[in-house]
Amino acid sequence: MRFSTILCLLFFLQISNAQDARFDICPLKVGMEIPEANLFNQTNEKVQLSKITAAKPTILIFYRGAWCGYCTKHLSELNDAKTEIENLGYQIIGITVDQADQLKESKSEIPVYSDSDLEASTGFGLDWKVDDQLFNKYLEKYELDLEAWSGQKHHSLPVPAVFIVQDNKVLFQYVNPDHSKRLKVSTLLSILKTL
Repeated sequence: MRFSTILCLLFFLQISNAQDARFDICPLKVGMEIPEANLFNQTNEKVQLSKITAAKPTILIFYRGAWCGYCTKHLSELNDAKTEIENLGYQIIGITVDQADQLKESKSEIPVYSDSDLEASTGFGLDWKVDDQLFNKYLEKYELDLEAWSGQKHHSLPVPAVFIVQDNKVLFQYVNPDHSKRLKVSTLLSILKTL
């Protein structure tokens, strides 16, 4: 009885730790310089993040992928506020590990870029490795193949995040390892009005 209780406890801890890696990230802080990273647009052309953000203050939305309901809901809410965001003098872009040919699945007016090589996700300190157990759960239970979406075998995802950057510096960041919790659009708009 005692052995089976200990065994069950160890099994539970292993399962509960499967996603704990997402809590071990170290994202960029306010005032830090953003990294140079290459992204890919919908036609699979390489674009430097610094060239995108040089145009004007930029809101970067890191999300897991178009397969994530929480992500697409958040993008849709942001899309509804896109005009107001632009009227405040900002541009907004999405960054995902989905490969370039999957970007159209985001169905957003917000420009979305592929970071399937994890340059931006790693540079911003957001990437976490999906362990084999969780990868297989996604594949078997949800029929979600992370490799097919990203075109890579790294099994990594970014923790969802919002960064406001200007002149290659972080002005604001919201990072929450709980993928179901996102920065409210009303909160983002209030922050934009104060910067």
